[in-house]
Amino acid sequence: MRELPRGTIEEGFYLWFNFEEKEEYYATPLYLYNVNRKRIDKNIETRLCLELEKDISKTKLNKKKEIARQPATIYIHYVENLGSILINFLNADFTTYETAYNTFFYAYGYELIKEYVPYQYTKNSEFIDDIEFRKIIKDIYDTSSDRLIEWQENFKKCVDFVYNLNGNEDLKEENKLSKFIAYTIKDSDFYTYSQGIEVITDNYINIHNKHHYDTLEKLIKEIDNKNQELELHNVYTSNNLTSICFMVLDQIVRHENLQIKTCLNCGRYFIPTYRQNEIYCDLANVDKSHTCKEKGAGEQYRKNLENNKVQALYRRIYQQKFMTAYRNKESKAIQKEFDQWKKEAKDKISKIKKGKLTEDEVYKWLVENK
Repeated sequence: MRELPRGTIEEGFYLWFNFEEKEEYYATPLYLYNVNRKRIDKNIETRLCLELEKDISKTKLNKKKEIARQPATIYIHYVENLGSILINFLNADFTTYETAYNTFFYAYGYELIKEYVPYQYTKNSEFIDDIEFRKIIKDIYDTSSDRLIEWQENFKKCVDFVYNLNGNEDLKEENKLSKFIAYTIKDSDFYTYSQGIEVITDNYINIHNKHHYDTLEKLIKEIDNKNQELELHNVYTSNNLTSICFMVLDQIVRHENLQIKTCLNCGRYFIPTYRQNEIYCDLANVDKSHTCKEKGAGEQYRKNLENNKVQALYRRIYQQKFMTAYRNKESKAIQKEFDQWKKEAKDKISKIKKGKLTEDEVYKWLVENK
């Protein structure tokens, strides 16, 4: 991920993509209130992600507390999974100003709805006190809440139609891109969201400045290996939240390997990370509890143990042998025997999945090799 093209932008909201890595990057000025900035790569100080540190409704006001304003533009970019801003918008809870902040605005700031705010809420100073910040975001919410809920509902209707979600079976077999375009043309509100998007065309200035001392051979090799630092990435910018979300949805529907689904556990929208048949999301929760994927994996594992006598017996023997090896750490013979048993047991269970052994055959082996 490289910097935004200097000299061609002003402070605002910017978004760009890396479809190979399924990542999106954004820059926006915002106050870091109850927010942790985490470094994605310890060797790259500008590669950061944002996480909600604490539920704003559980934070007491403090007149002496100062909140730092971080203009991310140019110098600091934030990294998320591809489509995160859209997914977070679809899932956001806009019923109160606290939940709106906790589920969406903590990460993106209020830049994208500032045209509806009756005054200039940002300050030239780097810091703002706790009470003033809370007053500002409540005023912004009170002014914009009806629009936010309306926009969210309109996007949900479109996504449900295009991806056949939440019981929508209309034109189920049709191409999703064609459905999206047709829906945009047909809907009297949704088409307006396609307006107000600017594209900053990338160029080779930044790449040249950083890599012009490299040899041609090295450059060609890195380009062949798809080094992202040597690729051009157009940047999208807008003052409108609806325009940014529309642009992201437009990008997603144009890629066959990207799907939007709803979680079988919590019902939230998500984009599968690894496989298109995933049924549980890995979205973070405000209360820091386990994700649905973690809960679902654990529950499915328990069900598999209950329904699969081979897995149940394997786990029981494994635990017994593990404890024996743990209590006899100095015995090389016991450690070797445990390692050998693990290797053979996993191999035989793997052969069940490949159809090379039956469950009864492996169960008999486990009984004989306790």
